[in-house]
Amino acid sequence: TGNYSHLTVFLCPSDTNEKCAVGQGEGYRGTWSISQTGAACINWNSTSLRGRRFTAQKLDANSLGLGNHNFCRNPDHDSSPWCYVYKGTQIAWEFCSVPKCPEDKNRECVVGSGQTYRGTASVTKSGSMCLPWDSPAIRRKVNNAWRSNALDLGLSNHNFCRNPDNDAAPWCHTYKNMQLTWELCDIPKCLTHPSVITTPGIRSPTTNNNNGATCGQRLDNTLNRPAFRMVGGRYSDITEQPWQAIINVYQARHRRHFYRCGGILIDSCWVLSAAHCFEIKYLEVILGRTFRKQNSSSEQIFKVEKYWIHEKFNNETFDNDIAILKLQTDIGLCAVNSPEVHPVCLPERGLVLLDWTECEISGYGKNSEFSDEYSERVKRGHVRLWPKERCVPEILSGRTITSNMLCAGDTRGLDDACKGDSGGPLVCRTKDRMTLMGVISWGDGCGQKEKPGVYTRVTHYVDWINSKVKANPV
Repeated sequence: TGNYSHLTVFLCPSDTNEKCAVGQGEGYRGTWSISQTGAACINWNSTSLRGRRFTAQKLDANSLGLGNHNFCRNPDHDSSPWCYVYKGTQIAWEFCSVPKCPEDKNRECVVGSGQTYRGTASVTKSGSMCLPWDSPAIRRKVNNAWRSNALDLGLSNHNFCRNPDNDAAPWCHTYKNMQLTWELCDIPKCLTHPSVITTPGIRSPTTNNNNGATCGQRLDNTLNRPAFRMVGGRYSDITEQPWQAIINVYQARHRRHFYRCGGILIDSCWVLSAAHCFEIKYLEVILGRTFRKQNSSSEQIFKVEKYWIHEKFNNETFDNDIAILKLQTDIGLCAVNSPEVHPVCLPERGLVLLDWTECEISGYGKNSEFSDEYSERVKRGHVRLWPKERCVPEILSGRTITSNMLCAGDTRGLDDACKGDSGGPLVCRTKDRMTLMGVISWGDGCGQKEKPGVYTRVTHYVDWINSKVKANPV
């Protein structure tokens, strides 16, 4: 039988959508597996790690994120996630190059009942210290770090307040008078909208091509922020494309909203999108959110009062694939300008840019054609405007190309729009402002070399946009 002792190795679930580490990364459960020097991480379950302090055979390996994988982890509360690597024939450890998540001002306050709260408060209302969610004392409780969906609920090897069961507020397990119990935590509520809106008066509808004095300008200078290239674009921050909108549709059967398409803020109460996105009525628009499903103190959420699909939209060819949405308001003002929320400029009528001009696309669409899920975080990519003579049916599987469309793509096949990005922006720099030249419409696959994406040519619709705005004052 040999002299091996029996070992039970817990396989820690990983989150393939977790692309950055919050804080020091103790709770990071993503799939990054490369050290800062580019070395491949060693599997935590490798026999070569016998005798090391942190391995998959450690008794609390599961709660530390260690398992039969080589993903970067931070089991010892170091400054960031790390892993073991080979240095020649020797084993050493190195920090990993896992991207840091941008600091979220919403982390230390709660929205609603706090189910999405992921802050670090760890004291109850009475002042008792919270127990870690992986404490042996709560192993038999319903809510602990050993639940199959613990990571989704925010439960891990920490003692931060959470609300995994939709209670009145975040809470935690604690000891009171030597007895194990639970208690709510005292965490302030988030302000989802500015408490005071300062404005020189009710904004008049857009009647020119400038959309205001500051359209197309990033109020937070993040253009040169380091970006981490992923499949189909770069993970980004909403301040880099503050005109990007999320359009969700309400499904009564599930009693909640689901992501539908992207959108583009062109004025306080007006959003553009793609016509093919709209078949149903119950819509909401979210602005100012970097992470698609995660509440943020910078977000602004609106109901849609009404929307108009272009009268000549062709559902087969996607000609005239454009729609305009009017946000609902009672005060004559909808979106309030901030670093995270800001309108893009409409182009001048007839504006033509040079072939191969570099432009930007953004959205929450899929990372690749065959991805199961939409991106959890907004992405930004760089594409170039293709010449008309190369924007032809022959390279797009014979599909019709009309004069109302334009092509743009990355000739290397690295950056491209994909499913779920529809309705989002193609913006180009003109006169030190970002100008909306296209609305993401369709493509032949995603990110294929020598196959551009196809966009609605916005210069052909400036009059149509302004006519809708003028006829429907806020």
